[in-house]
Amino acid sequence: MQKQLILAVVICMAAISSSFAQVDVKVGPLGPLFGTLNLRSEFGLADNFGLEAIVGGSWNKINFDEGDDLKNTTLRFGVNGRYYFNPSEIGLNKFYTGLYTRYSSGKARSTAEEADEYNTNRFSGGFLVGFKTFARNERLHFDFNIGFGRAFVYNIKGIGNAEPVNLDDVPFLNWDIPTTLVIGYRFGK
Repeated sequence: MQKQLILAVVICMAAISSSFAQVDVKVGPLGPLFGTLNLRSEFGLADNFGLEAIVGGSWNKINFDEGDDLKNTTLRFGVNGRYYFNPSEIGLNKFYTGLYTRYSSGKARSTAEEADEYNTNRFSGGFLVGFKTFARNERLHFDFNIGFGRAFVYNIKGIGNAEPVNLDDVPFLNWDIPTTLVIGYRFGK
């Protein structure tokens, strides 16, 4: 189901991209090393403003020193609005700042014999700053950014007999510090 949803979103992004003069499609090259894959597409809405849509997921295993491990699969969506301060003649590039939102939903499962399962939901938002630079061909580009925000919603609910998870005792858990390093390709001018 999650793979079909990701495919549908990617097809929608491609269909929408044909109506914009400038579209950047991006992927993080380091994400699969950490069990994450996010596909991004930025649409140029004005000479100095872009809107980035993100769809992705993660599949990772958390190893605890004591007890059993936790397997996690998550589906993610996000939207970033970006204002470019001094873009060059090739379009949206150089220094930018903006706002971001991220939503993730998934399932975590313990590797114990009597496996506990949990549903997770997280919605966060905040500010970001970054820089996008292009190769000489003016198509291939690199985008770096860092943000700071907070999680407005963060729920971990047990399924069946799983004990509830209380997040109140974990300091700074609701802070959100997204970092992005992506390689992209520009379609259109």
